[in-house]
Amino acid sequence: MPKNNAKRSPSATPLLGPVRSSSASVKLIRPIDLAAPTVEALDEPLIANVEAYIDTVEITYPRRPKGLLAEARAILGRKGWFKDIIDTKGNRWGVRLHLHQPTPELLAALDKYGGSLGRFDIAFDIIPRDMSIEMMARVIRECAILRWRRPQAMFEIEGTLYWTEWHPGEVRPDRNLAEYHDLPSKIDGQPAVHLELRFQTSDATKAQNLQRPSQLATLNPRALFDRHIRILDFQLHIADDINSSANPDRTRGFYERNYQRRVQLFKDRQPHLIKLLEPLNSRFAIKDHLTWGAVSGPKDAFTWLTRDQQSQHLAQSQHPSSALIMQPANTEEKP
Repeated sequence: MPKNNAKRSPSATPLLGPVRSSSASVKLIRPIDLAAPTVEALDEPLIANVEAYIDTVEITYPRRPKGLLAEARAILGRKGWFKDIIDTKGNRWGVRLHLHQPTPELLAALDKYGGSLGRFDIAFDIIPRDMSIEMMARVIRECAILRWRRPQAMFEIEGTLYWTEWHPGEVRPDRNLAEYHDLPSKIDGQPAVHLELRFQTSDATKAQNLQRPSQLATLNPRALFDRHIRILDFQLHIADDINSSANPDRTRGFYERNYQRRVQLFKDRQPHLIKLLEPLNSRFAIKDHLTWGAVSGPKDAFTWLTRDQQSQHLAQSQHPSSALIMQPANTEEKP
């Protein structure tokens, strides 16, 4: 995450308290068992194709294992690096290995060096079928929930939205969700919405029954996505509430002002209503195995694209979309 010395930015979502609306009743949508998608849901058209891959891995050691960096460089063709782990009193008690887009071969080779798996990020490159990248990003930002997250602020910095606010120097949350869409997919260079599910502590990785780096290669991204992320049709819920309201502008302002149109913040205040919103997970085509071959590169540059691909990506990202799949019933009230 980019460094940010300020403890809170104006872009951070304020902490939430109970909210009541005198003008907008919360409209209940048909109850659905979120753990078991219905047959009707499985027959609905897909919203997007999704490629999943390992993005970042961190492994902690008491000291630098001899020969590890040389072997990692020989397998990857690029550098990994160690960073000292220093406590608040300035004492060094270990080192942390950082790797981006590791291969199955490297993950298997790392087993013999021991260490503790302290972090891994699963990246989901979401490629929409019938909408623009900007509209797909809006769906993810407004409709995605990080499950079992305690009520707190969301945070946006440099175009990346984080579901849990965190700043350097603070204790890492066990899990986080991050989204940005200003860069193409690291798999094939297509415009994509990039969503990362981050397990940021050793406790979080152990909760996934992972003890060795090689076990990451056998992860089921579809199962991880469904277990930790829930996409709900919050846009339809808002549109229905606006269309049935006697004062649509006031109702629209209520959702903008109190929830920023984000279902995660709605869940923080109205957790008992979340199970009544329609789930959309089954409409995202996610494989049950990882995709390999992601190209490493910093977020602030198209380092994995050729010049021709860069110009093509920019042209495609500026192309207007057709219609958003979750259209409101009244087009005049479309958000």
